[in-house]
Amino acid sequence: GFEKVLQNTRADAIARGVTTLGPHRDDLRILANGVDLGHYGSRGQIRTALLALKLAEVDWIQARTGEWPLILLDEVMAELDVHRREHLIEYLAPRGQVLITATQADIFPPAYRRETKIWQVEQGMISPYSEEVL
Repeated sequence: GFEKVLQNTRADAIARGVTTLGPHRDDLRILANGVDLGHYGSRGQIRTALLALKLAEVDWIQARTGEWPLILLDEVMAELDVHRREHLIEYLAPRGQVLITATQADIFPPAYRRETKIWQVEQGMISPYSEEVL
């Protein structure tokens, strides 16, 4: 139904220079086991659902272009439990270049920290991260 509504309002959106419908307007409902996450989901459930949509978009782009897009994830680990963090890291491993921001390096598993390049930003200065800081 969403596609049909977008088609019906296309001319108006072009004339206005902005679309009045879509996920940016919270017109998208995500259900998990029949429950509307927008109303009854935990922050972790909502974050997981939105992340799933974003990762589906990444796979779609790769399928269409043959190349992996650069993936930028800002503080994505903060609201995921350990199990979901591990699955996300496994999922991202073969998908090209990924930049993940975090306020704590120890939120990532030790093996992952050893295998990746980590940079620290402190007082506007960027430097290689050292495990000794933990």
